[in-house]
Amino acid sequence: MRIERVEIDGFGRFHAASWDLSPGLTVLLGANEAGKTTLLNALRALLFGFESSRDGRAWYAPLAGGRRGGRLVLATGQNERWVVERHGDRGGAGALAVRAPNGNQGGQETLDRLLHEADKDLFTNIFAFGLGELQTFASLNAEGVRGRIYGARAGLGGTSAIDLERRLRQEMDSDFLPSGSKRPLNALLARIESLRAEIAALSRQPEEHAEAHRERERLVAEADAARHEARRLREDLVRVRTLREAAPIVAALDAVDTELAAGDPTLDDLPEDAVPAVERRVAALEKARAVLATIDDDVREATRTREGLAVDEPILAVAAELAALVDERGRRRAAGERRADLLATTQRAAGIVDEQVAQSGGMTEAALLALDHSIPTLEAIREHDATLARARAAQAEAEARLRALVDVEAGAGAAPVDADRDLDARLAAFRELEALRIARIGAAGAPLAPWSLVGGVAAFLVAVLLGAQLGAPFAGAAVGLVLGAAVLLLGRRAGGTPEPDAERWAAACRVLGLPASPAPQEIAAVGEELAAARARRDLAAADGSRTEARRARVAAREQDVTVAEAAVREAETAWCAWLAARSLPGSLSPEAARQVLGAAATARRAATERDAAREGLASLDADDAAFAARADALVVSLGLPAPEDGASRDARLLGLAERLETARDASRRAAELDARLAQLAERRAPASAEVEAAEAALAGELSRLGAPDVETLRRRAASAAERRGLRATAREHRLRLAGLVGVERVGEIEAEARRADPAALEAMAAETAARLEEVEARERDATAAIGATDARIAQLEATAELGDRRQELAVLEGQAAELARRWAVRALTLRLLSATRARHERERQPDVVRAAETHFARITDGRYARIIAPPGEAAVRVETEGGESRMTDELSRGTAEQLYLALRFGLIEEFAAHAEPLPVVMDDILVNFDAQRAARAASAIRSLAERHQVLYFTCHPWTAKLLDADGTRTVTLG
Repeated sequence: MRIERVEIDGFGRFHAASWDLSPGLTVLLGANEAGKTTLLNALRALLFGFESSRDGRAWYAPLAGGRRGGRLVLATGQNERWVVERHGDRGGAGALAVRAPNGNQGGQETLDRLLHEADKDLFTNIFAFGLGELQTFASLNAEGVRGRIYGARAGLGGTSAIDLERRLRQEMDSDFLPSGSKRPLNALLARIESLRAEIAALSRQPEEHAEAHRERERLVAEADAARHEARRLREDLVRVRTLREAAPIVAALDAVDTELAAGDPTLDDLPEDAVPAVERRVAALEKARAVLATIDDDVREATRTREGLAVDEPILAVAAELAALVDERGRRRAAGERRADLLATTQRAAGIVDEQVAQSGGMTEAALLALDHSIPTLEAIREHDATLARARAAQAEAEARLRALVDVEAGAGAAPVDADRDLDARLAAFRELEALRIARIGAAGAPLAPWSLVGGVAAFLVAVLLGAQLGAPFAGAAVGLVLGAAVLLLGRRAGGTPEPDAERWAAACRVLGLPASPAPQEIAAVGEELAAARARRDLAAADGSRTEARRARVAAREQDVTVAEAAVREAETAWCAWLAARSLPGSLSPEAARQVLGAAATARRAATERDAAREGLASLDADDAAFAARADALVVSLGLPAPEDGASRDARLLGLAERLETARDASRRAAELDARLAQLAERRAPASAEVEAAEAALAGELSRLGAPDVETLRRRAASAAERRGLRATAREHRLRLAGLVGVERVGEIEAEARRADPAALEAMAAETAARLEEVEARERDATAAIGATDARIAQLEATAELGDRRQELAVLEGQAAELARRWAVRALTLRLLSATRARHERERQPDVVRAAETHFARITDGRYARIIAPPGEAAVRVETEGGESRMTDELSRGTAEQLYLALRFGLIEEFAAHAEPLPVVMDDILVNFDAQRAARAASAIRSLAERHQVLYFTCHPWTAKLLDADGTRTVTLG
């Protein structure tokens, strides 16, 4: 199984983020705080739920927004795609949904089956680990981890043998504990012991049963009589106390009734809201009168203002034409500013044209403006310039190369000539002498002289050094070998044996200028001299050959110079022809031609701007004349003298504009006042009618209430309120009486209270209370005696429960036997399962260790050959290739981490042997490895990625490069 896609809705710094993950290895590279740890914890949360924080805050709250959680797309080995989606605001499982390929949806059980029962501990310790988990062996040796790993091989699928043992032990403890008291079997055993004690006690006591029943009947009759008497006394006491409480209430009620009878009964018909209703009608009348008065004031003010207004009708008749002239006057002022701008533009543009004509070298304005300065023309100049530059550069380079070669030829000189003409004859004589010497030494069998080895080496070195100085090191080495061999042969002692050929020996010595019996040192000196002479001759021959080659190269370079000069002349001719075709001086360079064309472009733009400004000035003059004629005609039509000049014309127009504005204000104000008077006339009629209606309504209301005016109504309303208060007090008193005795007995209690004497009521209450206390005490004594008698009867009847106790004992003993049998079966199963698991771990562990040994030896380059992990022991040790045993605490930090990494690889492969492989997630675990072991560990990780999906988180680019050299499997975070 592998993770095909990760989608995070909200988790820490991530929001609406997603990653597509390929099979095999994926390296996730990011700087510190780029989100690597956040993404790793998001994967754990989506698979196994959210952690709970200690301070109550949400673990990895969505800082950038979104709902905390997301989804994983998981691809199985059968190419099925499952979607695991989980969200949650707090710690725990959150809301989990697992969607199958067919669209069905499941929950936690579906996810457990999909992960082959791998829980969070197994995934964190074995399949998703960081540097912290890699630094301890405890996470690998936990029983839960081992149980699930070995459970796959034991035929349990993803079920943990440890979990089965724990479940059996919990079921056993839930039935029975030796020291427990609330377990079912413990409780049954305790009850059985108690029943046996009760049965032994119930086997005794029979009599007194009938006497006890007779005594109980007498006590019951006595208690009933006391109870009836006590009930009667309580009723009497309640009646007396009620009369005592009702007496003052009845007296107060009688006083209220007397006061009501003395008042005016007609006030009872006056409504409670009579005064507020009349006051509302008074307020409405006053409001209507105020509105009418305001309207009358507005009419008088508007009429007075309208009569004082005068409207200038002549100026209003020409308002449109006058407004148009005033607006055009403003535009004419703006045109004056534009006139100045046009004049300045004309002068500036004319100056630019003259300046460019002057810079063009005597060309006329027309000729300059006629030049073509388009982009194709400039491009043609650029091409001619580039062609000339290339041709001249080629010519300069050819001339420089020729000069350099001529200088070398002049300094080389003639090769030296060897003065030794008979060198070949001397070399032949030396070879003859050497051959004879070898034959002499072979015949004599003489041993080497002590100086011969040193002399031979010296002869070889001298020849080599001389050859190097003369420029022929290989020739010097060959001659040195010959001389060295000669010296070694001369070192043999002759031993007095006869020479092989004396005549040939003497002839060779004469040619070489040696005595008849030369010493070995003399022969060696001649050999060295001949080697040097031959080396000088060979060097002179080589120098002669090189001189001829240089002379040939000089001739070739001279030809190159001639060709380059022709190319320059051709380019210059083409350039001059191009200039002549465009009426440009032939002496211009490409740069000067570009400048002339630039001047033509500048002059053409300036000439266009100058001509446009002149046309604008002519248009302004025509507009000014038309404006003056229209303005003068309007002024004269209004009865004013004609303007004398432009200033007086502007003054007259401004005066007429102010007069027009005043006339418009007067006309607008008159229209507003006329409309206002019409509106006020329309509003006055309904306001007047509303005043009359309000006056009639107020009069009718007072008449209905029987009051001549408002003040009289207020006094009657106050008296009516007092009577309503008295009636309310009477109702309260009667309600209190009803609360004491009930509504149906209120009349009865009033009559009794009026007849009763308060002193007699007090005495009667005290006497009744004392009698009630005496009777209640007698009832309590009889009831207590009945209880004691019942207890005695129950004790006497206990023998009837003996059979029940024995039957209950038999039932409980059967239940206890069944629970004991079930507990024993589970205990035996637990013992067998523990033994089987231990044996299986011992048998299967070597496979895990062997796989781990392969990885560990590969990472350490064979430094450690064996891993020893005894079953059941929480320790592991290793052996070096030399047989030395070491515990983990004797290893360096990096080596220990490499050991734990190798063990994890072994456990991962053991789990995958009988369950589908799970994704492997690593968080920067190579930081403590040296360069060589880190490279080998990276190779092991890549090998693991061939069978498992591997996600490697790192903040080190060198680690990413080590794992993914070409970067095709690296995803950058942040």
